[in-house]
Amino acid sequence: MPTPRTRLSDRRIATLALAALAWLTACERPVGCTGDYCGTLVIATAGEPDILLPVVSEFSVTRDVADRLFLKLADVGPSGNTSGDEDFQPQLAERWEWDAPTTLVFHLDPRARWQDGQPVTAADVAFTYDAYTDTLVNSPFRPSLRQIAAVTTRDSLTVVFRFRQRYPEMFYDAVYHLRILPAHLLRELPRTQWRSAPFGRAPVGDGPYRFVAWKAGESIEIAADSTFFRGRPHIRRVIWRFTPDQTVAVTQLIAGDADAVEVLVSPDNVQRACAEPQLACYPYKGAAYGYVAFNLAAQGDTSKPHPLFGDRDLRRALVMATDRERLLHNVFGDLAKVPPGPMPQLWWIWDPEIRGLPDDSGQAARLLTRSGWIDSDGDGIRDKDGHPLSFRLLVPHGCCRSSSEPPAWTCRSTRSISACSPSAPARADSTPSLPCGTRTRRPRRGSPRRGPAEASGAPITAGTTIRTWTGSWTRRSFRRGAAIRRDAPGARPSRP
Repeated sequence: MPTPRTRLSDRRIATLALAALAWLTACERPVGCTGDYCGTLVIATAGEPDILLPVVSEFSVTRDVADRLFLKLADVGPSGNTSGDEDFQPQLAERWEWDAPTTLVFHLDPRARWQDGQPVTAADVAFTYDAYTDTLVNSPFRPSLRQIAAVTTRDSLTVVFRFRQRYPEMFYDAVYHLRILPAHLLRELPRTQWRSAPFGRAPVGDGPYRFVAWKAGESIEIAADSTFFRGRPHIRRVIWRFTPDQTVAVTQLIAGDADAVEVLVSPDNVQRACAEPQLACYPYKGAAYGYVAFNLAAQGDTSKPHPLFGDRDLRRALVMATDRERLLHNVFGDLAKVPPGPMPQLWWIWDPEIRGLPDDSGQAARLLTRSGWIDSDGDGIRDKDGHPLSFRLLVPHGCCRSSSEPPAWTCRSTRSISACSPSAPARADSTPSLPCGTRTRRPRRGSPRRGPAEASGAPITAGTTIRTWTGSWTRRSFRRGAAIRRDAPGARPSRP
């Protein structure tokens, strides 16, 4: 992980992504610390980690903190290219080479140490892979490692990855999902207990920062490791202050009680923050998108289609009956777009030229009528064989609420939809929703691009958009904004 080579002067500006914030130069607000390696950065964040053990959590705030504490073998470079290995930057690995088309060999940096003084070894890497793929641990990243057949050691600093087949993102899969774990501290702990282990509340890592304190419901603090083998971080302390109310977070920023807010979300917050002369605002493309996922299977028998959403024409009609552009604008202004597929704007596969279904209530009505859904009794609700066209929507508590949202559609039925926004994609054949704030996996470069040949989804609330596992994708994708105080620890922005 590179650290900045130069330090900004007294004008302190915002970075665009939290991953960059903790690496940048600083000077401390309290009196008593001057020079290049000072500063305390207070970040107001909406969520609190569930646990600081990266193998078992997919919360975005967990990853933000854990990525300061635990290193990968290598990381994606500034280009964002995930194909091949040329654009990756070393972290724990000093170098690597391909012994064969499906055999990748890493040589660890001999300077790497765990923060209890023990060396980082190839055995730690093999242990980490075994933990991530263990069904007892049930890591959310386990499916992403399915093409890796084995990870073995040659000596204390050499580790070998063997793949089942060749594909463009072999290297990416080997390094991006695995935060290397200390085998000497976790090996004797039963893996069924990892999700509640004390280690997850006070971790020992190998990264540029050391864990300091976790005050439940309040904050997490980390401190720069002056002995970090890749160079001492330029910001001495980083504090994440848990502030679930985004409006309160912006108020704290304006008042000087916080230095940075990564995501402003609403137009009102953007307007408030950017109007303050002491704040610098930066827009950036987000890595999240919202959706509604249809449950395509019948309740109790997944071999049979859902009585409603097994009908392609019904799904298409629900999409065309929704003015998604207007819904997004009412809630998010120009901060979100209806995506052309299952993707946020940040991903390389984003292509606005992909054809989507139009907003066409007339065509939607014709499709519903053709499918037998008519208003037979004049009560304003379409019905078929005596059953009204209604269904139930499952929404994670507290997700994506806005005072400007109109009421949800009336929804009834059982296990009809799974939804979360923003979140990683949920399976269309299951009802549980993933936690809001999770980040989606980057798609494979070179993989087939899925266009909206067929659309599906149901509009529920303003800003909620549509997805199904079998057809087109019409959701919202966020264009985010970050704000930071100009008198906060100095920081170079990432690419706008």
